[in-house]
Amino acid sequence: MNVNELLDDSALDPKKLFNEEEYSTLIVNRDGFSKQDNHVTDLMLTLLDKKITRHECEEIYAELKKLNSANLMVNTIKLSKRKADTSKLVEACWECGLDFTPYYLTFAELACDNDFKLAFESMTVIQECTGEVDKSVIDMALKLIEETKSRNTSIIHDLRQNIAQRGL
Repeated sequence: MNVNELLDDSALDPKKLFNEEEYSTLIVNRDGFSKQDNHVTDLMLTLLDKKITRHECEEIYAELKKLNSANLMVNTIKLSKRKADTSKLVEACWECGLDFTPYYLTFAELACDNDFKLAFESMTVIQECTGEVDKSVIDMALKLIEETKSRNTSIIHDLRQNIAQRGL
């Protein structure tokens, strides 16, 4: 299956769209979206296809980077309800090679999740953040760490270290 087939509306069977065995369903309100926003959203949703190949994923990651789509990617992640879908979408963030420093707190929050894969993927995004993080954001991330009930102690430890390396 190629990526263009996945984006072809006539290739989808509407009866299968809400069958979690066939598709992951994520409802995105596209009111006011530009053509590029719709394209980015389609790419993100395509990543949730259980039959997608690694090569197809890599093509999508390259396209997401080319479109500089960090903001829309984070908004799509926030809409995701299933942990497996959220993990896959977060994985796309570090795989595409964009800098998600402006969303440091969002990923710190996700790194505190009890779901190991989601926390791990989120921590990977944090480790790839190259920009400077505002002190108020660092303070909020520290508060998240203090209040977390996450069982993923190694990831929380890594998050603490990441914050410490940023100058605190």
